[in-house]
Amino acid sequence: WHPVWGSRADIVAAMFVYAGIDEAGYGPMFGPLVVARMVLAIPQLPAESAPPQLWSRLSKAVCRDLVGRRGRIAVNDSKKLLGAGRNRKAASASSSASGEPYDCSVLQHLERGALAFAALAGHKPATVEAWMDLLGETTHRPPGPLPWYAPEPGRPWDALPRSCTAEELGIDCSMLSATCKRIGVEAIDFGAAVVFEDRFNQMVSATRSKASASFTFVSAHLRGIWDRFGEHDPFVVVDRQSGRTHYREPLVLVFPEAEFTIEEENAQRSVYRLVAPGKKMRVVFEVESESQHMPAALASMIAKYTRELLMARFQAWFAQRAPQVKPTAGYALDAKRFRGEIEPLLAGLGIDPALLIRRA
Repeated sequence: WHPVWGSRADIVAAMFVYAGIDEAGYGPMFGPLVVARMVLAIPQLPAESAPPQLWSRLSKAVCRDLVGRRGRIAVNDSKKLLGAGRNRKAASASSSASGEPYDCSVLQHLERGALAFAALAGHKPATVEAWMDLLGETTHRPPGPLPWYAPEPGRPWDALPRSCTAEELGIDCSMLSATCKRIGVEAIDFGAAVVFEDRFNQMVSATRSKASASFTFVSAHLRGIWDRFGEHDPFVVVDRQSGRTHYREPLVLVFPEAEFTIEEENAQRSVYRLVAPGKKMRVVFEVESESQHMPAALASMIAKYTRELLMARFQAWFAQRAPQVKPTAGYALDAKRFRGEIEPLLAGLGIDPALLIRRA
């Protein structure tokens, strides 16, 4: 996978380049793994040696918590935002006569944040297909051997937004744009790798490790940030990878031209300083990074939003062909239940289990 970089190249030296990388779908039995990035540029204050606190700076438009939101855009760990929607929509997984088992209202907070920050970067995708193109993910063209994601006659790519009206989203975008313009915050790049089940299984078979497969895409994001923005000394935060503490060895393989300094390695975070002629970068692997760093939270939201859009198509496809099988989000015990119920039907549906069921 080679990410598409449609980012700003005219970042001035006085800007602090602040990036985050996170994933969604690392553990499920069904559905894609999505690894996303968000890159922001912020005015650099002389006294600052650490990333600025963006939730505070953008508090007119953005908040961390849903309680007391007062119309602002919630930006936080995607699991918290999606979980809040699902707690209020416990019946969303039951199928309907239309064959649409997914209640899109659960996406509300993820969608508002993902699409508002996409608009801040100058993009307004009108369909899921356009969103995938915008992320730099092209494996849906052509859709390949996974029909549950592909468009069909009568089931085209879904229109966006799905959980609110275009007018409501427009208000969010205007509010965020005005606040960011006043503060000087810019969204200069974002994107994601979408690793569908067939490719995921191939990679895990080759590496014998889900962690290695996931880190392949983290590495691609890191390399792209270094290549595009390395002259601006970016600060990049990555969610901790499978409990790992030491990252120097895999990073050296990605950046053979750089000198490395290990600034910190402990159970909470691991910090590395990369230096090469004309370029510098600090990379931080941190537990629950999305709760501490807004770019990581936005990467988490983009990854989860993308996975959920695709899982909605997955659920609708199977609901139409096996309406007696209750849909699944793909995780844990419910995934095992779905597997047990759907496996006897796969041959009749013409599905190779290796293309549907992810390797552990």
